[in-house]
Amino acid sequence: MNWWVLFQFLQWVSSTKNTPDLYLLNDEVFFAQSSCHQPINLDQPDTLLLDAALFQATNEARRAAKMPILLYNQSLDKAARHHAQSMIRFDFYSHQNYHQLIAINPVKRIENQTKSISRLAENIGQYSTINTTDWYGVRFNRRSKRYQYLDLESQTLCQPYTYAQYARYAVQQWLNSPHHRANLLNPSFTHLGTAGRLSIDPYQQRQAPFGRLVQNFGSFNLLAQESR
Repeated sequence: MNWWVLFQFLQWVSSTKNTPDLYLLNDEVFFAQSSCHQPINLDQPDTLLLDAALFQATNEARRAAKMPILLYNQSLDKAARHHAQSMIRFDFYSHQNYHQLIAINPVKRIENQTKSISRLAENIGQYSTINTTDWYGVRFNRRSKRYQYLDLESQTLCQPYTYAQYARYAVQQWLNSPHHRANLLNPSFTHLGTAGRLSIDPYQQRQAPFGRLVQNFGSFNLLAQESR
């Protein structure tokens, strides 16, 4: 018997048991859904949809690069969500979380969720959720008591990305960075967890609203996986 084939099959069976429906779709089917192409409501974002869009955009990029797609993993997902939420709550941007020492670094965060990961990596990103041009203006609307962001050339308001646009934009930024690209396209990783959390009180600062995003990559220890 080919034990490696059996191991891969058992991984797939195990991963589908606790996998949300949005992660069971392939990226083409996922991005064909109309919900992906609605603008992000920055006051009340659909974080479940955003997290799934980041996951699917990652696999879309891997498929385009002829790399194996990654499977959803609940432990990596929880670690990613914890860190994205912490970066927004405590207003920092780093792999190191000095506000919660039990989750101080990627290894600790993932080990808090599972001891079965044999190899891991983390990408983080901070990107504007408004589709601004390279040069944009800011004005304060006294009626709405909110800042607005304008394309200086056309004098039109810059609008939020859709979920699909934002996820793909973030993944492209990671691909443009050699270190992040190496993690994203690493063929040794088999599983993935992703999360994005958005800035609190959007439109209340001159700085355009933004998201802080996390990708957690992992591959399982064979013996640990078999004993689960």
